[in-house]
Amino acid sequence: MTEKEGNQPKKFKYSNKIHISYGLGGFLDNFFIAAFTVRVFDYYQNELLLATALVGIAFVIFGVWNAINDPILGVLSDRKFRFTKKWGRRFPWFTIGALSYTFIYFLIIVAPFRDQFGMFIWLIITICAFELLFSLWQINWLSLFPDKFREPKERTRVGAWTTIWGVIGIALGVLIPPLIIEYGNVTTHILAAIVVTFIGFIMVLFALPGMREDEDVIARQLKVLERQKEKDSFIDITKTVVKDKNFMAYVLTYLGHQVLTVMMLASLPYWNKYILGSPDPDLETIMSAGFLVAVLASVPFWAYIGKKYGNKKAYMMGTLLTTFLFMPFFFINDLIGTTIAVALIGFGIGAIWVLMYPGFSDVIDDIVVKTGKREEGSYTGIRTFFGRLSIVIQAVSFALIHLATGYRPGAEIGATSQTPLAQFGIRFLMAGIPMIFYFIGFLLMWRVYKLDKVAVDANVKLLQEKVL
Repeated sequence: MTEKEGNQPKKFKYSNKIHISYGLGGFLDNFFIAAFTVRVFDYYQNELLLATALVGIAFVIFGVWNAINDPILGVLSDRKFRFTKKWGRRFPWFTIGALSYTFIYFLIIVAPFRDQFGMFIWLIITICAFELLFSLWQINWLSLFPDKFREPKERTRVGAWTTIWGVIGIALGVLIPPLIIEYGNVTTHILAAIVVTFIGFIMVLFALPGMREDEDVIARQLKVLERQKEKDSFIDITKTVVKDKNFMAYVLTYLGHQVLTVMMLASLPYWNKYILGSPDPDLETIMSAGFLVAVLASVPFWAYIGKKYGNKKAYMMGTLLTTFLFMPFFFINDLIGTTIAVALIGFGIGAIWVLMYPGFSDVIDDIVVKTGKREEGSYTGIRTFFGRLSIVIQAVSFALIHLATGYRPGAEIGATSQTPLAQFGIRFLMAGIPMIFYFIGFLLMWRVYKLDKVAVDANVKLLQEKVL
């Protein structure tokens, strides 16, 4: 049975198994990003007691590396190599990156040094290696989406699976470590990292079938590459996308979504210790479970809104709604209130979760129609840079606000262990910054982004006619 066959309705080119397998990329993305953003800053600051300023500097260096690494990998993935005719442009790079990066997370946590300089250098090297391999697979995974899945309805279906797996990934990335770790016990953090690494590696194996490029996709790639014998330079590609208002509106909104995600996740340990005043990491699991249930429950709703009214309107509704849903975080102090508030946020951001991949395909289709060229890798490299920039924003914001508000690393756990100003800093990191970024995303979708449902359908038809 080929991957085009099976029980899938004829309106879809690929079987449901392929949709599910490709969607596992969402798990791989969010599982490790959750484990990374929730644990790494907190682990080095509060468990290993690396100076807050040094943790912040390490992530600034990570950001500089990110700015160099992502675009280069994007351009590289668009090139034709000896293996392209047999394996395609994306599958080999995905396989190399995905099978390798899972082990880097363990190396970040295992940190063999305990002096400030040693920990600082180890943190820089391992997070930069993590970024290199993470971007290598993710750029090629994302780049394949608009090329392999061509019809809007199939894109929405695959996007829904990606969302479901992504939510499961982000939830497990948050849920599993607290079941293993103990605050103040470094060994338990290392054990949790081993479990995370093992789960990630197994899921990569299940994601491989969905990433394979079939004969039709490879033939189309080769045809387009033959037509594009003279490749644009990265500078030329960058100029093209920076001038493209739809692309920039999308990636900045995507940045806002990523900032929200990493800020909330990274804030959970601080919220648990110093707002709820609990020494029990399992409460992080309870809060995350509310988020998971709400996002999964929102998938059918936002998928319906996207199909009926278009991705643009769904983005506008989701970003505006979520902006207001952050307000309770400025006054709630208990577990029930926090869990309900986190769940409401989960429902609101379901719009972006479900439609970020179909939305990116809309943008790529529009660029291909305008330029006649398929350089998804380069575009995705730029998108990935903006996505990773959220981790830098999170780390630098934590460092600056913690220093400005007098946060005491490693303080005794309790609701009164930090000053009211430091507690406000935790609340602002949890809700204030994400709120600002999401509202900016709403304004961009409303006033700048032009790819409504009519424009998207017209582009799909043109691509079919031109065989691009």
